[in-house]
Amino acid sequence: MNSNAALAGALAAYRQGRAEEARRAAEEIWRASSDARAAGLLALLEMDAGRLDAALAWNDRACAADPSEVRYEVQGARLCALKDDHGAAHDRFAAIARSRPDTPAAWSGLVAAARKADRRDEARALAAAAYDADPRLAPALEALLDLAGDEPPPESRVPAVPLADRSPISVITCSNAEHRFAAMAASYHRALADWPHEIVRIGDAASLAEGYTRAAAIARGEVFVFTHDDVEILAPDFGHRLARRLDGCDILGVAGATRAAGPAWFLAGWPHLHGMVVYPEGSGYRVTAYSRSVPVAHGIRVMDGVFLAMRREVALTIGWDAETCDGFHGYDVDFTLRAADAGLRLAVASDLALVHRSYGSFDDRWRATASKLSAKHPELNGPYSRDISFVRRTVPDAASAMALIDNWARPGQSPGPAA
Repeated sequence: MNSNAALAGALAAYRQGRAEEARRAAEEIWRASSDARAAGLLALLEMDAGRLDAALAWNDRACAADPSEVRYEVQGARLCALKDDHGAAHDRFAAIARSRPDTPAAWSGLVAAARKADRRDEARALAAAAYDADPRLAPALEALLDLAGDEPPPESRVPAVPLADRSPISVITCSNAEHRFAAMAASYHRALADWPHEIVRIGDAASLAEGYTRAAAIARGEVFVFTHDDVEILAPDFGHRLARRLDGCDILGVAGATRAAGPAWFLAGWPHLHGMVVYPEGSGYRVTAYSRSVPVAHGIRVMDGVFLAMRREVALTIGWDAETCDGFHGYDVDFTLRAADAGLRLAVASDLALVHRSYGSFDDRWRATASKLSAKHPELNGPYSRDISFVRRTVPDAASAMALIDNWARPGQSPGPAA
């Protein structure tokens, strides 16, 4: 028997709805050759007929006949889930994740089964071990994010900073859009309601570097926060989080890389990317993570300029280069890379709960600045990484986003050293 030709005929019959003809052909192929594909087809036919036990038996025969074909293992785990045997589904998905961790379906299936079988801790431990073994394994990191708790943890807030120790903060932004500035200012005022602060706005900046230089000269705070005007702060205790995280570094951001490999921070690629940023997603939010180094990743060399916090003296000492960065791009890479080269400690925090309402633009103006940056900093001449990965989870509202962020950022939840 020509198994390939016979199987092609059986599959054609199946696709055309001639189930009994497909069954007879597949059974004949199996009897003649024990071809795993025939057993797989019989499993599909039994599943379509609602006979899940028989479908699983045929699927397991397919696995035994061709152990190299992972799709039969995945299908077997899915059949267990369809039978509502979520413990067995968890064990099967876990076995695939251990032996073939580069199978995305194993991780997504593991998450669903672990939730229904109440075995999140086991699944998290497996995903953490796999990710630590290979920090480029995005499905394992995504599984960790998906398995983070949905409810606020018992102690979600960082310890409060005593009133006498609350250094005044200057929130500095360049904005010529009234509606964006008003929304941003209102968000920072809410987030810093119990903290001394001011908002310094430059409405006619020739470039971000030029505007930030002017703002730094008139700002009165001891801590400077340089921020885009299209952000929102979700954390109600933002000032305390910021102060605690800034205690351990000289410049703090929300996203960055431990390697400089191009004129944008994310071009360093995995496993060098770190941090957490939130984006709007319909009526909810999309929480985006770049690594599991929480709550702070240290050893950063370049950072995203959407949010940069530092002591006044750091900002004035490093300064902004308005000649090289004469537009609205590249200023962040230049500033943070010079700061790192000067021996300052750069870090990104994963629990500041900052929402960024745009994704940036990479147009001709960006390319022009990128060329000047690469000439100024030879380190930025690549090679760029094409593994620019992140993981994300969409939640319905701000409260859910904060619960996810706080669960994710707890050291005991997703521990991991900075790369």
